[in-house]
Amino acid sequence: MHRHRRPRSTGRPGLEHLDDVERTRGHRPRSALVALSLAATLVAVGHPAFHAAADVRDIYRERCAVCHGTDGRGDGAAAGLLAPRPRDFTSGRYKFRSTHTGTLPLLGDIERTINLGLPGTSMPGYEGLLPSAIVTDLARYLLSFAPPVAVAGSAIALDGAATPSVEPGRVLYVRAGCPECHGPDGQGSTWRLPPAPPGSRAPGASTAPTNLSEPWTFRGGSTLDAVTLRILTGIDGTPMPGYAESLSAAEAGAIAEHVLTLARRPIWDEDDPAVVTRAGMATDPRERGRYLVNAMLCPLCHTPISAEDGAYDTGKFLAGGMRVTAYPWGVWYSRNLTADDDTGLGRWSEDDIVRALRRGITRNGRRLDPMAMPWPWFAHLTDTDARSIAVYLKSLSPSRNVIPPPQRIALPEQAGGKLLALLGSPVAVEFWGGNAAEQPILRGGPPASRGRRLASGAIGWGGLVLLCAALAVGMRGRRRWVVGTAGFGLIAWLTLAMWPPLGLMTPEMAVRWLRLGTPSVPDSLSGAQRARALRGEYVATIAPCGLCHTPAGAFVGFYTDRTAAGGMEGRWKVYGSAVSSNLTPHRTDGIGLASDPELLRAMRSGLGRDGRLMHWQAMPWDISSNWSLEDQHAIIAYLRALPPVAGRIPPPRPPRPNDPPADSFFFGDVRNGGPRTGPP
Repeated sequence: MHRHRRPRSTGRPGLEHLDDVERTRGHRPRSALVALSLAATLVAVGHPAFHAAADVRDIYRERCAVCHGTDGRGDGAAAGLLAPRPRDFTSGRYKFRSTHTGTLPLLGDIERTINLGLPGTSMPGYEGLLPSAIVTDLARYLLSFAPPVAVAGSAIALDGAATPSVEPGRVLYVRAGCPECHGPDGQGSTWRLPPAPPGSRAPGASTAPTNLSEPWTFRGGSTLDAVTLRILTGIDGTPMPGYAESLSAAEAGAIAEHVLTLARRPIWDEDDPAVVTRAGMATDPRERGRYLVNAMLCPLCHTPISAEDGAYDTGKFLAGGMRVTAYPWGVWYSRNLTADDDTGLGRWSEDDIVRALRRGITRNGRRLDPMAMPWPWFAHLTDTDARSIAVYLKSLSPSRNVIPPPQRIALPEQAGGKLLALLGSPVAVEFWGGNAAEQPILRGGPPASRGRRLASGAIGWGGLVLLCAALAVGMRGRRRWVVGTAGFGLIAWLTLAMWPPLGLMTPEMAVRWLRLGTPSVPDSLSGAQRARALRGEYVATIAPCGLCHTPAGAFVGFYTDRTAAGGMEGRWKVYGSAVSSNLTPHRTDGIGLASDPELLRAMRSGLGRDGRLMHWQAMPWDISSNWSLEDQHAIIAYLRALPPVAGRIPPPRPPRPNDPPADSFFFGDVRNGGPRTGPP
């Protein structure tokens, strides 16, 4: 979208700038008198614009506070794992402005950001979702968070930026020192990722310089004017300085023209399949591993969360401690993935980590249960990617967090509980808030009710005793039919107690069993189109999106004929109920009519097509904000290549008193008699 060369006008020349100046001096803006008179008139006639303006704080709390915090400090409940971190409005520092370094943006600058969003971040564009009057009110409200000492800015004029009489942009690019951070080719090859600030291990705590060969990630826009402004204004709060004092607008424009020549084609426009397959992927193993750990949603389970709102404890980033339960299967605790020698992976070799990732076997030979650790999806990692993850995890700063061992449920209770599940008792995998390493209350037994556990134990133990007694009586009386019946019953009892038999399979057999029938990219796709879909299939598999978006039964595994068709329900006292969406290309029930920008917005910002904000612990858009736009486009290409599956998903509902205390994902398909109870 074209950025104007001069500040946006509100129809009152200079008024928006005057408001900023007078506000920062502690005076009431002159426009406030006009606003008060207008407000009185609107109240008198009941004009809806007045109600919209009066509700701007509610709109902020509804739309913005989840990331930027109630007080605008950038510490919202969903901020922990966002990359980059949300803006702290109270600092008065804004990255993308048309004003000089160290000054506040114009009102129009903030309006533009709200309307268009910031590409490559979780900040969505609200154009079409919020009326322009609300956007203006919201922009003013955001500016009100700035400290009194903040300096109002004046627009930098771009007149003459296209003057051809200056030196070539390539020469000026070098003279201005741009290669020191961005590299001679714009890809930042000479610059290393800085360490995260003390006390934070979150992925958004540090950011590398923008890769100038990928203009679709330019957060302030990739037009010539937008890039010129970034050079002149700088990006406050980062090492990127403003050059307005050392470069003319014409010189900055020449550098901007050179920067735009460094661009490569994004994979959604690329024709070469080989380029599509690898473009944009980091070659440094540590950086590639960091990206993959987030792309695979590892922080979702390996970083403790608050039991009250689902906010992450970033001080324990990847340090584990989350309690995971699935009655009557077991109780597990997510492992400490940091490099601590005693409680983490410090003594693990890279080979140990790769084996756990791809084969589900720990350093001491223990088999990992797929209910707690989705290694069958990680089994699809390439050798290089699995090794990169190991390199990254070994590089993490040690964080001591003593993780309890998993708790097994006695086989008789498992047998009885699974029989009850077969008869209709709901089964869910539950993720508990808190850190079991620090909270002994989380180390208790299975969370099932006393009545359910007593019933399970009675059925399991009672059945075992009766079958053993029948076998003994039959053998003593030499009654073959009694022996045969009791023997068959014992085999059935043991099979039920140990089902599913993944622990008895080789890792390769377990992967094939769980993925049996999963549709592959159709042969009708070829060339670059096929390469895009295959890249998306790889990312969607290791993510792993199918854990929630492919319905599953606790006994039969995943219904692969409904791959990505959604239908599994999540319930928690924090967000209520949400059913995973149908991501197949069905025109009415799936994503067939959704545009790519709408799907990108949902993945990266958690906004549905209707503007509804999804909770990040139901749909982890906060972590997927770390995905590259090219990988997200590839995922969309893969989803559009899947067979369409009919089945409308019910809408979410708000919390109710009987919602579970843990984030619970129920087996079954809501569209086909799944666990949802009561009205939506």
